[in-house]
Amino acid sequence: MGTMKFAHLMSVGIVVLSVASGCTAPATGQFSSPATTAAGSESAATPATSRVLAGTFVSQGAPTRGEVRITESPGMLMLTLTGFSTGAGDDLYINFNPGLMTRNASGDDVVENPNTIQVVALRAHAGTQSYDLTQVLPGLPEVRSVTIYSNKLREAFGTANLR
Repeated sequence: MGTMKFAHLMSVGIVVLSVASGCTAPATGQFSSPATTAAGSESAATPATSRVLAGTFVSQGAPTRGEVRITESPGMLMLTLTGFSTGAGDDLYINFNPGLMTRNASGDDVVENPNTIQVVALRAHAGTQSYDLTQVLPGLPEVRSVTIYSNKLREAFGTANLR
């Protein structure tokens, strides 16, 4: 008789468990925790992000004009000069500046933060040109302006504030 009661209780328990799991199984399959849903859907739905900084050159030590654009995306860092021209000079470089160019009390255009990063030698004094900086810089540093700089003359030819 003890075995019969035990078997009856076991069968009732199995039925209860089956009914309970049958009722909740679809809910478990249809919904997932918010953390799983957020992480899973964001990685699938969010495309790789990119950042574009651009500005227009202002002449300083030499007539300089044109646009600069820095494009950063996963695995790529590109700098493009468009409609660009600057004065003749030797030893010209493109520098990244962490500060903006502003006008000082004397009326001169100066970069607020003089800690520049010399990025690459300028290829030509005029024309559209692109520079793949992926191998030059591991990532885009803090940059708020770009300067065409003459190492020989120790003078900024022109600077573009970025936005």
